[in-house]
Formats: sequence, structure tokens, C-alpha cells
Amino acid sequence: MNNLKDKCNSIIKLIDLPDDDIRVMAIIHVRQFCNTIAATAIRMQYMASNNDNIPILMQLYGVKEVDHIKSILTDLNPNLKISFITMVQFALENCLERVLCALPRERGQNAFSKTLKKIINVLELEHPEEKHTLLMVPAWIRNTLHAGGIHTKADVQVTIGGENFIFQQGKRVECASWSHIFYVLLKSLDVYKEILTSEFVTAIEKIEAE
Repeated sequence: MNNLKDKCNSIIKLIDLPDDDIRVMAIIHVRQFCNTIAATAIRMQYMASNNDNIPILMQLYGVKEVDHIKSILTDLNPNLKISFITMVQFALENCLERVLCALPRERGQNAFSKTLKKIINVLELEHPEEKHTLLMVPAWIRNTLHAGGIHTKADVQVTIGGENFIFQQGKRVECASWSHIFYVLLKSLDVYKEILTSEFVTAIEKIEAE
């Protein structure tokens, strides 16, 4: 998580735009979601691993039975994980849609996969299929978590830096842990950085957030 936040900070510094520009705002939001949603889940898990902290957590949530706090913490982690990947993807996907709309003679596609493919082609990025697939992995994780952890689309397998992300139709995924999510987002941000610092995108003076 800290590596992801550090990368966000480096991108924000690199693109050097006002905070109300969607290109900066999206990356700021990713950092904020690390500091809030993800940090809450991880710190609560860490606290709960020490029995001495259970009374503190019980007081925090206003419950009197140990089983109650265990039930709350069991629900908290998956709920926060879904919230985190959903909000991160919303920020990044909305950013790319707005960037595409701001490019000369281009218009938004209103579908992340199409928008992503279009912007990669317009900017003539190297290894377009590889980058498209990489940025789709967090979206597939998000969609899978919304479907109760089951992948509902066609089978797909992606290897990112030696780590396998396997999605089999009708089966529960094993690549949606916090570690998997942080890892793929860390790799994905390299592509977002390439997009946001490309010649055509940096030539745009201001991209308003809608």
C-alpha cells in the first residue's frame, strides 16, 4: 500500500497540474483511498490479530460480545476491499474518459475497455494489447468481487511480472487479495503515468472534472 501511495505522489509531482484538473484529481483520489479505505481494513486486521486489542475494538464498535466484534471484522474486510477497488477504478476510468474527450477530434466511448483501447491507439503507445490487458485486470477483479467472488465472463489468464491472474468463468477467483490488488494497481499506474505524460495529453491546458 505504501508503495502504491509513493507512486501516486511521484505521478502527481511529475504531471505538475492544479489539483482540480482531472488528471491530478484521479491520482489524488487513489492515494486518498489508500489512506482511508485500504488503511482501515489493513489496520483493523492487524489490531484484531492481537487478542489484547479485542476489548478496544469492542468499545470502538459499541458491542459487548466477542462474537459480535468477530462478526463485524469478518464483514469489514471484504466490504472495504470491494469499496476500495470500486472507488479506485471509478477515479481512473473516469479520468481516461475525460482525457479521451479532451483530445482533438476524439469522443468518449462510455465503456472502459473501449475507452482504454481507443486512447492507447490514439497515443500510439508501445505494446498496446499488453497495456490494455494490464489495465483491465483491476476492472475484472472489481467485477468479480461485485459478483460474490465469481468470474462471470470468458476465461482469461494474465501474467504480470511473474504473478498469475486467472479468471475462469463460473469459478471463484484466487487473485483478489489485498496483495493482488495493490500489486496490479502498482503496475497499472506505470501505464497511467505514460498516458498522462504523453505529448498529446500534456498539450491539453485544462481538463475539468464533471
